[in-house]
Amino acid sequence: MAVLVGKNADIYLATGTGTSMTGEAVTDLTGGIYQITDAAKRAINPNAAITVLDGVATVPPANYQISWASGKIRLTNGYSAIGTITVTGQYLTLAQAAQGFEWSLDVTPVLEDTQTFGDSWKERTVVQRDASVTFAQFYNDGYFHTNLNSYYVLALYINVAGADRYLLGAQMTTAGITAGENETIKQNVSFAIHGGLDLATS
Repeated sequence: MAVLVGKNADIYLATGTGTSMTGEAVTDLTGGIYQITDAAKRAINPNAAITVLDGVATVPPANYQISWASGKIRLTNGYSAIGTITVTGQYLTLAQAAQGFEWSLDVTPVLEDTQTFGDSWKERTVVQRDASVTFAQFYNDGYFHTNLNSYYVLALYINVAGADRYLLGAQMTTAGITAGENETIKQNVSFAIHGGLDLATS
């Protein structure tokens, strides 16, 4: 299990209604990976219909995977683009969370037992990947408690002065408040990943 922790880092959230984008241009990152060119439109809304076009033809959903937070389209099942790839759907706008001072990212493989009769030792195969995030902030308002069912886009900055950040879509799992006598009130919020995790440097 890989545990990555960042202190004094920023976290950005996106919720609410998305903004439509039609025929949005992408950049070819090679290897069958495409990313929405306009950085302001890369947080794709997973709750809205999305269409990936290869020229004028619609790419079957079985032939691509979406990284919702980073705006990446990964072509799968041996599919290769013939024309220009574009994306139609909705994007979300990110806003900095208030009063945050710490986050942690926990990345884990999902393993299945694959040993057979007669094997002396366990054998395991990675079948999926999972991740969770915990975010600590000084209590500001009841925002998280009144938005328990919202979808979030998290941008976890490693360096406040730089652009390095982990990007993921997520659902909130818990929101707790800690208060003590003569102490600041703090809030810890936990999230479970929805889709892929990306490391962005620009």
